[in-house]
Amino acid sequence: MATTIYNDAEAIYQFSGSPEVNTISSNTNSIELLENTGLTITKVANPGVFSAGDIIDYTVTITNNSSQYLNGVRIIDNLGNGNLAYVLGSGRLTVGSLTYPVNPVSTNPLTFTLQQLGVGATMVLSYKAQVIFNLPNLVSSITNVIQGIGYTSTGTITGGASTTIQKKNSANLVFEKTASADSVFENVLFNYYLTFTNNSSKLAIINSITDELPSNFVVGEIKLKIGSGAEVVLNATDYTIAPGNVLTIPSATGPFITVPENQETVITVSGYFN
Repeated sequence: MATTIYNDAEAIYQFSGSPEVNTISSNTNSIELLENTGLTITKVANPGVFSAGDIIDYTVTITNNSSQYLNGVRIIDNLGNGNLAYVLGSGRLTVGSLTYPVNPVSTNPLTFTLQQLGVGATMVLSYKAQVIFNLPNLVSSITNVIQGIGYTSTGTITGGASTTIQKKNSANLVFEKTASADSVFENVLFNYYLTFTNNSSKLAIINSITDELPSNFVVGEIKLKIGSGAEVVLNATDYTIAPGNVLTIPSATGPFITVPENQETVITVSGYFN
């Protein structure tokens, strides 16, 4: 079983030379908080945004958290209900230090039949999928769902995962919230990413960012990378965490945050669920 946790953020900004102050909200990010039982599957998409024709790298981590040896594992991906197409020859399976090619037994739906998996063991399946060129204009996101089936000597165990990628936005300033994994276990470190993309020819000034983090999320470290500059670790005095686990960046004495023209600024919030 898993619990889905939803989260988004809001920012106040203005462009250099303009007195107009604007508010922008990110997309809603979802993450699955997993229990350590059964067949556990996590899935990560890179990049998390797309245009028609883009190729997305998918990484699927499969762990046998049951008490039974698995004679084989089958992974089925619906490829966003036809909005994605498998890139032939891109399948790879990593077991321990060994990586080798794997081919699907079907591409509609995309289906891989994989090797055996011992109790507590993990293997990683990776492959590429291309966003179809004739994608309908109304499609603003693509969610593809994975079903996993583990075969035991007496039956099967199952697991699942999903991931969503967002359509690239041509607005002057785009604010997106993503995570380093689509599903995690308690007390396992992962990252939230707050990404600002400036598509204009003027410097964007971020006055404040407010993120009401999940109540059971513990912040470990926050990093800031402005444009092509170096990534820096923020001091604890550079941000505040108020009751309700509300994160505000920057604090009154925090850094000056900008998004250079035609570049990105990324804030990385590392932590874990307890």
